[in-house]
Amino acid sequence: MPLFHRNQPNHSLLLMPVRLKSERWPKNKVRILSCDTEGNLFTQLIGRSVYQRIKAEAQRRELSPNNYATIYWDAGMNRHVPVFVEIGDRENWALERLLEHAFRSAVVPNVLVGSIREIIGLGENKHQELVEEKTKGAHRATSPAPSKVLDILPYSSRNDVEVSIPLYKAEYAFPLIILKKLVQENNIGSSEQPLLILDSDGDVAAITLPEEQINKAERKLEALRKKGKEGSLICLEKSEGISIGVMEISDVQRQALEIVAQYFEETGTARQPLSDAVSNVLNKVKEIVSN
Repeated sequence: MPLFHRNQPNHSLLLMPVRLKSERWPKNKVRILSCDTEGNLFTQLIGRSVYQRIKAEAQRRELSPNNYATIYWDAGMNRHVPVFVEIGDRENWALERLLEHAFRSAVVPNVLVGSIREIIGLGENKHQELVEEKTKGAHRATSPAPSKVLDILPYSSRNDVEVSIPLYKAEYAFPLIILKKLVQENNIGSSEQPLLILDSDGDVAAITLPEEQINKAERKLEALRKKGKEGSLICLEKSEGISIGVMEISDVQRQALEIVAQYFEETGTARQPLSDAVSNVLNKVKEIVSN
């Protein structure tokens, strides 16, 4: 994946918190994936207290039918403040596509730059409104809310959304094949287990599922192996939610899936060439769903 743009502009569009590989954030800081008016992607560290304010406002607006974005606005004197702006469906669509391209190639298509520039431009008017309110002595809270893009992350928890680039997809293509368990970070509840998965599009991504559900499926997988057979855990999307089942595979296919996980860990590439053995597993799991 190409490196993100290194320069931090005066004004930027905040997208989502990220963790670069095994990075440990500095104390009281959170790294945010951002984009400037030219479509350059970069990451920047913001204060954890600011991030907590954004999260709190997001929860308050959960039931709102409107779409929102957060602009990190240069208020002068080397001071940046988050500014909340309301956006339309077209701009919200652009944000979702922006994240998709950010994690696939770190390159933003020109067709999205116009919408991004318009969203950031809204921050100027909003910031001026906030300044005027403060000048008039308004004491009501003016904490901004983040884009609804934050709300669509399938693996987001109620705590910090901390992911390793590029474990993001706007929408997973079910069914999913579970490749391995991921290390459970402190921010994830003890009842949730992070997983590395391969979706039906051939993309590697991360989700979290209830640990109890995973353990129950693993017991079934262990029972299959005691019979001298190999298997893989698969996630199926049903009306009542995600269910986890066991699919029998060959030893060659099991090794091929392990190579997919290993390739991601070594390169950080979410999309990769798939061997015939892996393709056969994907086809097999799709057949199970269709039948």
